[in-house]
This record gives sequence, structure tokens and C-alpha cells, in this order.
Amino acid sequence: MAGRDDEHPPMPTAAEMLGGVLELGREIHLEMTEEQIALRFLALLVELFPGRLLAVRVVDLRAGGGARIYPGRGDVRSGVGEERLTIKRSSAAKTRLKSALAESARVRLSDRWDSPFPGVAAGFAVPLVASGELYGLLDVGYPLGSESSPADEAAMLPIANHLSVVLRNERLHRETTLLRDSQSKLIEHANALILGVDRHWRITVCNHALCLLTGYRREEIIGRDVRDWLPPEERSRLTQMFLRALTGGTADAVEIQLETRTGARVRTVWSMAAIGARGEVQAVVAVGQDQTRLRELQNQVIQAEKLATLGQLAAGVVHELNNPLTSITVYAEYLLKKAHERVRLGAPVEAGDIEKLERIAAGAQRIMTFARDLVQYAKPAGSEMDVVSLSQVVRQSLSFCEHLFERSHVHLDQELDDGLPPVCAVPGQLEQVVINLVTNAVQACGSDGRVVVSTRRAGDGEVAVVVADSGPGVPDSDRERVFEPFFTTKTDGTGTGLGLSIVRNIVEQHRGRVRVTRSDLGGALFVCELPTAI
Repeated sequence: MAGRDDEHPPMPTAAEMLGGVLELGREIHLEMTEEQIALRFLALLVELFPGRLLAVRVVDLRAGGGARIYPGRGDVRSGVGEERLTIKRSSAAKTRLKSALAESARVRLSDRWDSPFPGVAAGFAVPLVASGELYGLLDVGYPLGSESSPADEAAMLPIANHLSVVLRNERLHRETTLLRDSQSKLIEHANALILGVDRHWRITVCNHALCLLTGYRREEIIGRDVRDWLPPEERSRLTQMFLRALTGGTADAVEIQLETRTGARVRTVWSMAAIGARGEVQAVVAVGQDQTRLRELQNQVIQAEKLATLGQLAAGVVHELNNPLTSITVYAEYLLKKAHERVRLGAPVEAGDIEKLERIAAGAQRIMTFARDLVQYAKPAGSEMDVVSLSQVVRQSLSFCEHLFERSHVHLDQELDDGLPPVCAVPGQLEQVVINLVTNAVQACGSDGRVVVSTRRAGDGEVAVVVADSGPGVPDSDRERVFEPFFTTKTDGTGTGLGLSIVRNIVEQHRGRVRVTRSDLGGALFVCELPTAI
């Protein structure tokens, strides 16, 4: 039962109410947060309705979670925001709350007001409803000894409606901003080239991937005419594509060359689609992919097919070459030995003939070596795996290379650790790895150089053979290429470009890895790391 008028604090006049609402209209804007909005409305209500306890509870029924409570005057109960919202049936009817929301799991209809103020029973709550959606409650309480005032509820209803609309707009603005920012991040960080063009051919959107590919900054692209941004030979075709998109058509898998800041051309493939509303095209969005990596992979496949064909032919080529080469080598060595014998006996022999015979023998030997390396590259000679000592294999390999050091006057240092764990390997193939690396090192050093061959632990469960030389070393730009087939830095015709490829193939077949850096001697340092057998 309502009390007498003198039991309640004074009511604001109509002029005061209008002035307060107009002041709110000037101050409230979309950049304000939910808390700022709620507190500003509460400040006005505290001023217009002195003596009342005031609070605003804001809830998002779609997002879940408890209500956020903002007190204006008076304390609120602990945990009130975690409770299910209770709304009086009469209040829900006045605010046109959707019946589905009124009966939801988050809202309960009751004949009594659920007070958020401790020890306060007299009061009411105005549902904050906009477009039938519930955004919270405006709670009004009265001190002990006072009762609810229907006049207060009627006076506060317009302000509560205004607060509901503002809260709805704030939430829509926040969700729209979040969606826009999310879309912007998706476009910016997409692993694709994205370009937006309006109806006037101006570029309005470009993402990081496109800037990174072309080398242009975003501000150098945005606002430009897309036709001026492309190479001249692409403009006519692109104009037709955009015109088709602007009329509602699509263009899929169209290849276009883009010009980078440095003047280089990159091949890209694009798909285009129109964007608009109510049947009117407003812009065109183009999504592309850089084809550089794809072309590289295609070239690698072609190269792999060539090498596979080469491997199939290698065995037959070597077989056809071996017999005549063996004859040439044997006859050359026979004639060379006979010439040296005649010189020893004092018989006349022209020096040029001896030199020619030496060149014949050396040339034939070089062809045989190349043919053998070609077969080894295509398919390294197979054999049974065995548990072997890496240092012992290296020591055996170095014994085969003694003539190289003697002939080139290169000093050899051996630092072999016989206490290393064994490795599971094909001994003959590991010997070929060491021989190839040592041969390269000796040839790189020249006369009076130095080569250090060592074995050591390389890490947990790994050992390594290391070959260092005092030669010129391998340039940084060539450190990956030296392991490619047929790549060589030798200019005197002594290299076939297959030695290091064979080394890498063999090491990788043994589940190891090989790398090259600069040694302390100033030259190259090759490290072959292999897993241990135990």
C-alpha cells in the first residue's frame, strides 16, 4: 500500500526533468563505455531524486555471465550480480519486454521486487528494455520506514527508456567495432594478397601481404587508381575484369604480373568478386596468391625428373664408357712406361710425346671418375649396414689420400677420438664421404696449405667428422648451393660438381646432416653429424 506524499522525498519538476534529459543528450556519445553511461545517468538521477537509493544492473542475456551492477547511492548486496534477475510482472508489462525473454533461464517474473540494497525492502525496479530486448534494471529503493512511490516509477520510466536505448547503442557500437576490428585483422594478417577497389577505380584496401610482396608502403597504395598501379601491358585485361566484377560477374584464377618497388615482376593469381547492397555494386574485392613459391616448386619437380632420368641412364652410360676408357688408360700407361724406359736407356724420345701421353691418361682417368660419381649420385652403392668406429673409418680413408697430400705439399693434422660411441653405417660409403671432403680441402688449400681432420661428440646421441682447411673458404651466398648437383666453384676444370651432392646424399641416408661454415684456419669447415648406434 503506497504511503502519503509527505513520506517521500520531493519530486523533480517537469522543467528539471526536461533539463536533465537535454543535458544527458549533449553529454552522452558512442565512445563512452557502459560504465561511464550508467554512472552518468545515475548522477542525474541522484540529483533529481534525492533521498532514494539508486543502482543500475546491466546484463547481456546472449553472452551469459552475471549482471554488472553500478551503484549510484547506497550500498549493494555482495554477489547480487551473480543472481538470476527478478522482474515484477507489472513492470515487465509496462516496458513491453519480450515474453520469450521474460520466461528465459536468466530472468524470473515475480510479484515482488528483488532488492539489491541490504536491509531495504521498499522499492521497485524498472526494466531497461529497448526494442523488446532486456539490457538490465534500474533499481530504486527507499530508506526504512518509507514505501514505494508509483509517482517515482512513472517519473523515472522515460529516463530508464532513454538509458535503455543508449545502452543498446553502446553495445551495438561495441559489437560493430569488434567485428570491424576482427575483420581488419583477418584481412591484414591473411596469408593471401587482398586488394579492395571502389567504383571509381581507387584502391581502398590493401593488406600486409601485398605490401610485403611489392615493397610499397600502405599509404603509397591506398587512394591510387588501380589501373595506374599495374604494368601497362596488364591494364587493358584488368580493366575488362573489373568491369565484369562491377556488373556482378566474377573472375577466377586470373594471372597478373605486379611490379615491385625495385622494378622486378612477380606473377600472381587473383579471384575477384563484387561487394554491394540492395543489388548495387559498391566495390570489388580481389584475393590473390603469389606464384613465386609455386614456380620454384614446379622447377624443383622438373629438375628432380631430369635427375631421375639421368640416374636411369647413368648405369648404361658408364657401362658403355668403361670398356673403351679402360683400353685407353691401359694403352696410355703402357706407352708412357715404354717412353720413360727409352729415356732411361738414352734412346731419343720427344718431350712433347711424353706430355701428350700423360694428358691422355689423365683425361681418361677423369672421365672414368666422373662416370663413377654420376652413378654414385644417382644411386649410392648399396651394402650391408654395420656397427663401426667412426675414427677407424676416417683413419682408413685418410690412408687412401696420402698421395694427395704428398703431391700438393699440404700438411695433414689428425685429431681422432677413438673413445667415441660406434655408428651404424656402410663403411665404404662413409669412406667415400671422407675422401670427397678431404680431396676438396686439399684442392682448396693449394701448395703449403693445412688440413685438419677430426672426430668428436656432436651432442646427445651424435658424433661428427670435421674437415677444416686453410683455403679461401666458401662464400656465405654459396653455402647452401655447394651441395646442389653440378654446382662447383672450381674454375680449372678439376670439379664435376657432384662430390658434395654425393656427400649429402650418403650422410642423409645415414640419418645425419652436413653443413659448412668458416674454419679457424680461414678456410672451409665441413661438419658431418651422424647418430650413434647406442
